[in-house]
Amino acid sequence: MLVCLGWVLLCNHWWRVEIARYGSTIYKPLTLQPTLSADGSVLHLAIVDPGWMSQRRLDDLVPDHDHLMHLYVIREPAMDVVMHLHPQQMAPGQFDLELPAMPAGRYTLFADIVHADGFPETAVATLDLPAKSTPAASPDADDSTGVVPALDDAKPDASTYTLPDNYTINFAMGAPGQPLHAPAPVAAAQPVILQFTLLDPQGSAPADMQNYMGMLGHAAILKTDGTVFAHIHPEGSIAMAAYMMVNHAPDAIAGMDMSGMQMPAEKLANVVEFPYGFPTVGRYRIIIQMKHGGKIETGAFDLTVQ
Repeated sequence: MLVCLGWVLLCNHWWRVEIARYGSTIYKPLTLQPTLSADGSVLHLAIVDPGWMSQRRLDDLVPDHDHLMHLYVIREPAMDVVMHLHPQQMAPGQFDLELPAMPAGRYTLFADIVHADGFPETAVATLDLPAKSTPAASPDADDSTGVVPALDDAKPDASTYTLPDNYTINFAMGAPGQPLHAPAPVAAAQPVILQFTLLDPQGSAPADMQNYMGMLGHAAILKTDGTVFAHIHPEGSIAMAAYMMVNHAPDAIAGMDMSGMQMPAEKLANVVEFPYGFPTVGRYRIIIQMKHGGKIETGAFDLTVQ
């Protein structure tokens, strides 16, 4: 009896050790801890490593589109306020951001960073933010705030979005290599091309198109139940810092400024395409941003995935 009990205890100890060893190899996402300054004007972000691979560090971040962090701040549950911001690193794992003017509400924060080895991570948190009527004193030129229709007021699978200045963004989609068509319910886990066209109030291509952080457009894709977030580029969902590491010498990465991606203004198109595959069934909101004449335009489209 004592022998059996001892064997059970030994096996139990071995099993616990194995669980702990295996658990240490499973990816654990970074934790994002947001707090506000006493006057509510500055957002402090602390990135905390919950313990995963021993070689993961927080002092090895590299710029992606000239920024060490890309922060999407989206009001929930309506998804009607979208901010794309760029906090400043104060110390390893510590970032500060002077908030722009914005309405009060509960916001979800998606913080994108890229490590020196090209590995990208997104840390997520929620925070109740008070209304702020004054803009940041020294906003980053790439920061943007957009107000879009609430989910309850939006029409899924719409093909045109009218911006406040009467510019429009047209949306088309289709399978790679096939003719594009108006938005329609799409199957999950299938590759698709998402195409966006910016037009001026007269329905023509704007003469003052500009790159937005080195490319014709940026997009964020969110599932409305909060289970999916992707910040994508015309090259796909890969972080551009990682993409450039594959295509450029490693020594050029530390000072990467994306200048090599810039195109002469006269050659810039008003159309941008993104490859993507929606992972699961449900409703998604696509946030698209394009730039012209120094203005960052933010549009929103809702798509059904079945």
